[in-house]
Amino acid sequence: MDIYSFRTMFPVFKDEEAYPDEFVELWAEQAEQFLSESWALNGGKFEFALNLMIAHLISLASKAVSGGAGSTGAVQSATEGSVSVSFTAPPTRNGWEFWLSSTPYGVQLWALLNQLGATGTYIGGLPERRAVRKVGGVFL
Repeated sequence: MDIYSFRTMFPVFKDEEAYPDEFVELWAEQAEQFLSESWALNGGKFEFALNLMIAHLISLASKAVSGGAGSTGAVQSATEGSVSVSFTAPPTRNGWEFWLSSTPYGVQLWALLNQLGATGTYIGGLPERRAVRKVGGVFL
């Protein structure tokens, strides 16, 4: 993981006092537990996805430290006297999407993973034959 490129990509984490290198590296190790390289998620796309996951985890950790860990979703109602705020749960299909939707970095990661997942799959064969099918010696 290149911390300099991470801090350049996400300037909110540029403060080395608030986010020391060891702290970022610790969350980078944790992020690797959630993502792994594959034929669809590799190279620059994998590095970008990993950086998004690191930013997501650091953002969640920062929210927890500041006491804002429970406030996710859009504000449904708010009152001023005796301070009461209620949030709506974001529209999600599963727990993974709900968890990622709790930060802007997670939403961006979810969009990237959905885009890669929508490409379909191909099993076996040579890479140049991904778009065609060979039946009885004839390419279709």
